[in-house]
Amino acid sequence: MKRIIALLMTVLMLATMTGVYAEEGHGAPLYATVGDAIDDSYEDRVITGGVPEEYYAVVTMKDGKYYRSVAYWDEKLTELNEAMDSLDYEAEDFFEKHDAAMQAVDDYIKTLPIAYSEEFTAQPLTDEEMQAMVGKTLAQLTEEGFETGSNGTENDENGEMIIVFSLRYGVYDYFCQVDADFDQYTEAQDNGTEGDLVVKDVKLGGITEWAADLRFHTDGTVEEPEDPFAGMVEILTEFGSMLEKVLAGEEVDIDSFAATLKEKYPDNAELIDMYVSLYQTYGAEGLLTMLTPAE
Repeated sequence: MKRIIALLMTVLMLATMTGVYAEEGHGAPLYATVGDAIDDSYEDRVITGGVPEEYYAVVTMKDGKYYRSVAYWDEKLTELNEAMDSLDYEAEDFFEKHDAAMQAVDDYIKTLPIAYSEEFTAQPLTDEEMQAMVGKTLAQLTEEGFETGSNGTENDENGEMIIVFSLRYGVYDYFCQVDADFDQYTEAQDNGTEGDLVVKDVKLGGITEWAADLRFHTDGTVEEPEDPFAGMVEILTEFGSMLEKVLAGEEVDIDSFAATLKEKYPDNAELIDMYVSLYQTYGAEGLLTMLTPAE
């Protein structure tokens, strides 16, 4: 009876896990390791990336479909990176040691086990939608949600030089030939008027290299990156008000003030500690001078 109950529990757990993966769009790993995924990269194009201390991802293509395989960062990889970062830049053998350390990091990344793979369900623009881009300026397309990437010269099928801008929309790149010769192209660069260049032809470039970033969801939606300065203006304003109170003779408990700020802005705790330290070192007047822009 216990064996039957245990079996039922196992089946229920597997069903629950399968349900979670289905909801999140995660599937079984397509590869055993990161190295296996890299070796299977399509058409010699390798798309990899991730967030240090968090994950590493590889994008591959099978049967015309794109997949992202994700591995999680581990303690040893963190140690290898820290060892590389701690090398003495002034040492005579710095570059030799740095190259060896970097190779050790790369080699170890390839051994990381793939945790899950997911299929990109987002579809690129249709031929009709790409044709609708023709005749518009790069600035107009940017207003419509396209993001400009790289640009430069290429040779077309006739060996003629053309000017091509890479534009990203969702998880796909589009190669846009603009109606300009080399002189017009360089002049636009010098004048900062690339946005005025008109698109002459559009081709699908394939999935963007950003696809290794989990901010780019497989359904085509994109999470905007967090603003590293979010809350900073508010924190500076509150510090300024506090300093003015101190200079006016009002008693302020700096520790209590800092604790309250950290509750309101937990992501900026280190910044708050830094200003508290400056306050303790330079006093209210000195810190207020630092926070007040020179006229």
